[in-house]
Amino acid sequence: MTPKLSIAREVAYDAFIEVMEQSKDPTVAVEALYKRLPTPLKKVDRALVKEVLFGSLRWHSKIFWIIQNTSTRDLNKSSPEIRAALILGTYQIFYMDRIPDRAAVNESVEYVKKKGQAHAIKFVNGILRSISRRAEYFAKPDKNKKPVDYLSLQFAHPKWIVERWSQRFNFERLKELLAANNKTPPNSIRMNKLKIPADEVQKFRSELLRQDRNHSDRRSLRSCLHLKNSINFEKESLFQSGYYTIQDESSQLISLLVNPQQDELVIDSCCGPGGKTGHIYELGEEKTRIIAIEKDKSQLEKAQENFKRLGHSQNIRWENIDFLEYKTEKTIDKILIDAPCSGLGVLRRHPEGKWQKSFSIISKMASRQRELLQHGLSLLKIGGEIVYSVCSFEQEETIDQLNWLKTNFGDTIELVSPVSRIPDYYKRFITRDNILLIYSGNKDMMDGFGAFIIKKIK
Repeated sequence: MTPKLSIAREVAYDAFIEVMEQSKDPTVAVEALYKRLPTPLKKVDRALVKEVLFGSLRWHSKIFWIIQNTSTRDLNKSSPEIRAALILGTYQIFYMDRIPDRAAVNESVEYVKKKGQAHAIKFVNGILRSISRRAEYFAKPDKNKKPVDYLSLQFAHPKWIVERWSQRFNFERLKELLAANNKTPPNSIRMNKLKIPADEVQKFRSELLRQDRNHSDRRSLRSCLHLKNSINFEKESLFQSGYYTIQDESSQLISLLVNPQQDELVIDSCCGPGGKTGHIYELGEEKTRIIAIEKDKSQLEKAQENFKRLGHSQNIRWENIDFLEYKTEKTIDKILIDAPCSGLGVLRRHPEGKWQKSFSIISKMASRQRELLQHGLSLLKIGGEIVYSVCSFEQEETIDQLNWLKTNFGDTIELVSPVSRIPDYYKRFITRDNILLIYSGNKDMMDGFGAFIIKKIK
């Protein structure tokens, strides 16, 4: 029987090219490709797309090294389609035991053929068959003499990131951190507090199992669950009915730091898709007034869609504007600055970041963060608070930002301890400087985050 290219693999391969060649977000790329299909993909096929695409992104540099050592050609001179066929094909051979090697080889060959590159069929077939035999061993850098080179290759991270982190972590801890970044993140969800009271969580878990056939694990954070299986996005699912939303455990802690109260006016300065905005709304029990600001129109629209799905409608105003351009005569009680950042704390969830970012992003984002903090202080009333957070644990984006505030604003601000605002279990993440600092690779499988609270007193 003539081999046939599956739609799922074609979507994964096409999305990989868009991510690596055009720096697109993989989720956005995949969703756009889904919309072009004549019929929706089955859940099992979507799961295959996600695993092949994200797995190949996580292990990209190591897979590239294996292929380059197998081939006599310079892979960088091959077309994006050929590279995609080889990289995603190799990922399936090495990391997906349930997929027969012949299927990975044959469909990768069919992919380059369908993309009009029949001249590469023999090359792709030969390389992947050689890799599937696992007949050759390629010497890796010596981990004692060249630890950075070894770790960079072994755990598929850019050398600049490994060099940077090797100055902060010892060899064994760094291994744990890098290895954790290459694991599939948990399906973390935040239960909608307005639909699921604290005493009905067990009932909701039973409903998840009955209706969505999804087992769940309780977390120390009351609002959070980890789902065993992929989230059910179908029309009648609990997700679409607004009972929960997707949000990592670390991210949920940030809204607790905001601690919204009745009649307070709270600004979410960079609301993105609205995860933290929605949580603030729920914690304020619809009695906190919220201004959600986002300069990216598509992100703002996504936040509005999420609010509608969750059933949130009161005391919320949307502003499609850059926060640095936002002005108001109203007195602002609290501002959440969930700032644009390097994102090095969420590489497990966004593996494309390893290949799309460079060292310069840290200083670039740090400069932007300081502009946001300074503007936020100008809008804040006396006695008001700024909650600053980043999905990063880099010093320039966390500790240095707090020190910058102390140096430049002195006795006009004071640091507020986050200890009283989060559950006891998470207090171990608070430093002596009263910064909530969560490193990737922790035993709770939480994203890396940094956050602190400052009050304007003059």
